[in-house]
Amino acid sequence: MAEIIKKLGDNLKQQLKLFKKIISLEKAKQQALVENKIQELEMVTAREELILLEVGRLEEERLYWAEFFAQETGKQSEKITLQDLEEVYPSFKDIRIELEKVISEMQSLKEINTKLLENAISLVNITINSLASPSKATYSKNKIEKKMNNEIFFIDKDV
Repeated sequence: MAEIIKKLGDNLKQQLKLFKKIISLEKAKQQALVENKIQELEMVTAREELILLEVGRLEEERLYWAEFFAQETGKQSEKITLQDLEEVYPSFKDIRIELEKVISEMQSLKEINTKLLENAISLVNITINSLASPSKATYSKNKIEKKMNNEIFFIDKDV
């Protein structure tokens, strides 16, 4: 039993390390978005994808261990939380607290980066629309005629 608890603990610690790497990459991604460095953004995203693959592998392993703990606790494996395990095995408390903190920070950074990406896309769409739409006359016919008659108005009520 102690070996299984250790293996799950090691798995969670490895995931924690990877999540911390993702946080640093999310910060780098944020900087690249702010500075509009597209190549850097692509490189960071590629590195992040590799880490996420490893997280996925570790998550599959964690689910294997969850099956074991489901039998021990009488709960369904997909419904077991670290808090549930902590009640039976107090050694999981520190890792749970740290994981909650790191995951919260990661979610916050992802939300900010999503907003930055949405703003960048909106800016691109506005630029494309302004370039693609036909130009509009700045002055009405009436204003053009006034200018042609050399009349100068400091305040134009039509504006």
